[in-house]
Amino acid sequence: MPATKVYLSTLGRPVDPADAKISVFDRGFLYGDSVYETMRTVGGRAVELERHLARLHHSAEGIGLQIPFSEDEIRSAIARTHGEAGNEESYVRLVVTRGAGPIALDTRLSESPTLVVIVQPLQLPAKEVYARGIVALVVAVDKAGAGLDPGIKSGNYLSNILALRTAIAAGAEDAILCNRRGEISEAATSNVFMVSGTRVRTPHLGAGLLAGITRQVVVELVKAAGFTFEDGPIRPEELRAADEVFLTSSVRGIMPVTRLGDAPVGEGVVGPVTRALRARYDDYLAALAAAH
Repeated sequence: MPATKVYLSTLGRPVDPADAKISVFDRGFLYGDSVYETMRTVGGRAVELERHLARLHHSAEGIGLQIPFSEDEIRSAIARTHGEAGNEESYVRLVVTRGAGPIALDTRLSESPTLVVIVQPLQLPAKEVYARGIVALVVAVDKAGAGLDPGIKSGNYLSNILALRTAIAAGAEDAILCNRRGEISEAATSNVFMVSGTRVRTPHLGAGLLAGITRQVVVELVKAAGFTFEDGPIRPEELRAADEVFLTSSVRGIMPVTRLGDAPVGEGVVGPVTRALRARYDDYLAALAAAH
């Protein structure tokens, strides 16, 4: 039976969720003092694990966190936890916290970092959702408002949470954030792409966004398909005037956006470029599965 399992470095093995306990003094809980990665498996193995581990270390360096676990230890923890969960395919959340310590901001007082691997059965949006697309809302929330480098994937996600709350309250399904200059940066848990004709555009890293792993893959697919690719500043009015808009993330893959608030994107249906890229992304996953 598919199941959820959690690996804890403090125990050294995967356990059931009810047995997965960490200290209330863990800094990941107290301050969001942690880094993490989210991924899915294909053919029983984590997709683009090398890139995810590289970004994990980049994020850790950004907050001055030295990860004491080797990449082989992390790979083994993921594989073992997925195997014991018994899922055909899994959602994987990899977390490294700075560890427990006294209630104080001084990081020198923390104990050993904690490694957590959460594995759950993979649940993708229904095919109907991909076929119709979702409703997103552009919100005036700046992810970098707290002064944290937006390229760091830390446990402090409050700006994104508040942005998504705002979007849901307005009847949308996802939020698209702007930076302080009023430019599009990213969605709540995704990167943003727009299409004009056969030109595919996405905000550049200087817009204050996380360099998504799936974003990188999709950029490669865009170029391989022969579409024109650009990364640079995108204003909300440009996004609203696009022929097509889609989001990319490690779990959902390529998710079409067919409405921005009350207004349709293009003709209000999933466009031909998005469909073509989704087909290429499905082929990419199928090739990974075959290789595994």
